Amino acid sequence: MAYAAQLGALTEELIEAATGLPSKRYKALHGATLQTIKSQAYLRINQFEVQSTLDGLEERFRVNNRDDLADAFRDALNRLEEHTTKWHPEILALLLGLSDQPTFKTKLSDLDAVRLREEQQRETFSWEDVAREDGWDEDELLWQSIDYGRDSEEDEFFEDDLDEVPNEAPLIYAHDFDHSLHKKGRTAADCIIQPEDTELLKFMQSTQQWRTEVPQKDDIGTIQKILISETHIVREIISMLQGLKTTLFNDTTGLPEPNFHMQHVAWETYKAVIHTIAESGRRVLLLRRFVSHPQAIPHLQAFQDCIAKRLRDFDIVLSQIEARFAAPTGEVMFTLLSVNGEIAPWLQPLLVLSNIIAQIQETSRSDTFRYLELLYDETTFAQLRDDMSTYEFLARIFLECFQVYIRPIRHWMDEGRISSENEIFFIYESSTKVPMSNIWQDRFKLRQTPEGTLHAPKFLKPAAHRIYNAGKNIVVLRLLGKYELGGPPDVEEPSLDFEHVCPEGLSLATFPDLFGAAFNRWIQSKYRKTSTTLKDALFDMCELSLSLDALQALYLMSDGFATASFTDHLFDKLENLNPVWYDRFALAGTAQDAFMLLVDTSRLSVSVGVQGTRMTVSDARGSIRAALPHLKIDYRLAWPVQIVVSEESLANYRSIFTLLLQFRRAIHILHKPRILENYLTDNENWDERALFYEARRNLLWFCTTVQSYLATLVLQPNEMGMRRDLILAEDVDSMISVHAAYLEQMVEQACLGSRLAPIRERMLDVLDLTIKLEQAREGKAAMDGSEPSHMFRREHEISEGAPREDGLTSEAYIRVLEEIKADFNRHLDFIRSELKGAARASSDTQSAKWDILADMLQAGDRGGR
Repeated sequence: MAYAAQLGALTEELIEAATGLPSKRYKALHGATLQTIKSQAYLRINQFEVQSTLDGLEERFRVNNRDDLADAFRDALNRLEEHTTKWHPEILALLLGLSDQPTFKTKLSDLDAVRLREEQQRETFSWEDVAREDGWDEDELLWQSIDYGRDSEEDEFFEDDLDEVPNEAPLIYAHDFDHSLHKKGRTAADCIIQPEDTELLKFMQSTQQWRTEVPQKDDIGTIQKILISETHIVREIISMLQGLKTTLFNDTTGLPEPNFHMQHVAWETYKAVIHTIAESGRRVLLLRRFVSHPQAIPHLQAFQDCIAKRLRDFDIVLSQIEARFAAPTGEVMFTLLSVNGEIAPWLQPLLVLSNIIAQIQETSRSDTFRYLELLYDETTFAQLRDDMSTYEFLARIFLECFQVYIRPIRHWMDEGRISSENEIFFIYESSTKVPMSNIWQDRFKLRQTPEGTLHAPKFLKPAAHRIYNAGKNIVVLRLLGKYELGGPPDVEEPSLDFEHVCPEGLSLATFPDLFGAAFNRWIQSKYRKTSTTLKDALFDMCELSLSLDALQALYLMSDGFATASFTDHLFDKLENLNPVWYDRFALAGTAQDAFMLLVDTSRLSVSVGVQGTRMTVSDARGSIRAALPHLKIDYRLAWPVQIVVSEESLANYRSIFTLLLQFRRAIHILHKPRILENYLTDNENWDERALFYEARRNLLWFCTTVQSYLATLVLQPNEMGMRRDLILAEDVDSMISVHAAYLEQMVEQACLGSRLAPIRERMLDVLDLTIKLEQAREGKAAMDGSEPSHMFRREHEISEGAPREDGLTSEAYIRVLEEIKADFNRHLDFIRSELKGAARASSDTQSAKWDILADMLQAGDRGGR
C-alpha cells in the first residue's frame, strides 16, 4: 500500500511538471496515466527493438560506404556485451534518441556546426532580404495586375513544347513534374522519359493483363474462368506467403479468387492445391499480424521477436526461390507441386506456431504465459512424432522466450525482492504487515488462479515451491544480517539454451525430462547455497538446538529432578487447599528456580487459564481433568526459531505436557501414604489394608508402566530422530516439516490423537481413581482420628455406613476400595482391547507402539490378578 501511495504522488508531480495544469483539472489525466504505469510489468525499453535499431544503424553505415565506421560500431557493441547489465537497453535507447545523422557526424567538432546552425536560426529575416537574395526586388511586372482573360506566356510555352514531342512515343512523367517546371532552365521536355524497349514494355503489359480482365459468359450464361499460367500462380503464391498483396488471393479472407484457373489442369485438382496453399498463407498471415501488434510484457516481446526472426528466415527462402526463377543461370523447370514441396519443410514449423497463436486468441484465458505452455506441449509432440526439425525449431523458440520469462524469477531468487505491481509473477508480497515470527509463512504468498491453481506455467509447478523458498531464504538472511546483495555468485548459473538443455547424444530422452533436469540444475545453482546458509544460521546464530533443549526440558519433562521441583510444589498447594494456588507470579518463580540451569529463565512464564482460576480449590483438587489442563507454560522463542517451531507444534508440546503432568499428579498422590508409617496399624485392620495396598499397587503399576512407555518408546526416540533429521534437512521447509511430523508422531503414539480419544479418556478415568483412593484413605483416617478431618473431601455422598460427616466407616471404606478395584479392571480391559484393535486397523508407525503398550499392560496385569 505504501508503494502504491508513493507511485501516485510521483505521478502527480510528473503531470504537474510536464503539463503545468492546476490540481483540479488533471484528475482524468492522472487516472489514465497511473493506470498506464501500473499496467506495465517493468516500464522497460523493448530490448529487441533497440537491438533491431542498432543492427539497422550498422547496415546504414555500410550502405553509405562507411565500412570503417560500421566495423568500429560492431566492435564496440561486442565489447559492450562482455560487460552487460540490465540497464544497457535503456542506455542504448537514450544514445539512439540523442543521435543526429551518425553516418556523417562522427567527430566532436561537428557540434560546432550545430551551434552555428542554432545561431543562424536565431537570426531574423524580412521580405526585403528574401526579395534581394532572389532577385525580384526590382521586377516591375511582378506587382502588375494579371489579365485572366488570356492564357499566360508560360502556358503558350508549355503547349509549344508539347507539340514537339513525337506522337508514337508514350510519355512517362516524373513524380515531381510540377515542381521541376519552376526550376530555372528546365522545360517540360526535360521531364519526359523515353522508354528504350517499347516492345518489351508492351509484352510485359500483355502478360499482366489477366489481373484486370473481366470474366466472360459463354452461350449458356456460364461464367468462364480466367486462365493463367503456372508461372504466374507460383509468383502469386510466393508474394502471398511473404505477406504482400496479390490478385489471386483475397486480402481480407485469404481465400483464392474463384474467377481464376490454371491452364492445363483439372479444376478439382487446382482447387484442392490452391486452397491448401491459401490456408497455409492465412495462418502465416496470422503470425505476421501478431508480430505487428506491440506488446508491453517482456517475455511476449521476446516471443514476437522469435517469430519475426523465423518469418525473416522464411522470407529469405522465398526470395531465393523467386530469384532462382526470375534470373535463371540455366534451364529451369518447375511446377506448382515442386515449389510447394520445397516450401513445405520451412512452412510446417510456422504453421505450428500459427496454431499456438490461434489457440491463444480463441480462448478467454488472460494468462500471459499460456503460449509457453503451448510451446512446451507442441515441442514434446513434435519429438514424439519424430519430427526433429520442428522439434528443434520449437524448442529453440521456447527456450529463448523462457529465458526472458524467468527474469523476475532470477531477480527473486538472487535478491529476494519482487515488484508489488508485477501481476505476472506467481509470487506476491502481502499488503498487510506480519509479525517477524510469521514472516516465513505469511509475508509472501503464491498467486492463485480463480480455480485455485498456481498462476504459473504448468511445467514450472514442480519447481515452484523451491523458487518460492529461495527468495524467502534471502529475505530471512537479510533480516539476520547474513546476506549481502550484489556479491559475485558462488556457483555459475547453468545455461538454458538449446545446446545445453538438449545436448547431442541424449536424443532418446524426452524433452520434459531434458528441460526438467536443466531447469533443476539452474534452480539448484541459486537455491542450495542460500538454503544451507540459512539452516546454518538457525543452528549457530539463532541457537535452534538450545531452544529445542529448552522445549524438551519444559514440555517433555526430560529432566526429572527439575520437573519434580516444580510439579511437587504445585501439587502440595492443591493438597493443602491453597486458595491462590494459581498465582502466576508464584508459579513462574517456582518454575524459574527449578529450570534455572536448563533454560533461559527470562523467557519462561507460567499461567493458569481463566476457567482454572474460577473453580474452587476443592474442585481443582478433586479431579485430574479439573485444573491441570488449564496450567500453561510459555517459553518465548526467538523469532527465527519460531519459523521452525510453529504454533501448531507448540500446541502439540502443550498437550504432551498436560498428559505427563496428569500422570505425575497421580503418582504424587499414590506416593503420599508411607507404608512404614502405617506398619503398626496395618495388623489391626489387615483386610482393609490389603485391599488398599492392592488398589495402590495396581494404580501405581499402571501409571509407571505408561510413563515408561512414554519416556522410552515415544518421547526419547522421536526426539533423537527429530534432531537427526533436522540436521539432514535440505531447507527451512523441510525443517518445519520434520519438526511438525515428529511432534505429530509423539501425539499419536501417546494416545492423544483423535482416533484414540476413548482410550485417552479411560486412562484419565484410571488416574482419577488415584484421587478417589486417596480421598477414601483420608476419610478412613479421619474416622480413626489419625489425620485432620479437613484433609478429607468426598466427591459424592456414600449411601451407607457414614456415621460421621467427615469420615468413613470400615464397611464404607471397604466398599469404596472394592469399587476402585472393579473400575480399574474394567478400564484396563477396555484400554488393552482398544489398543489392540487400533493397532490392527492401522498400518502407521505408531500402530506398532500401541501394540507394544497393550502387551506391556497385559504382562503386568498377569501378575496382579
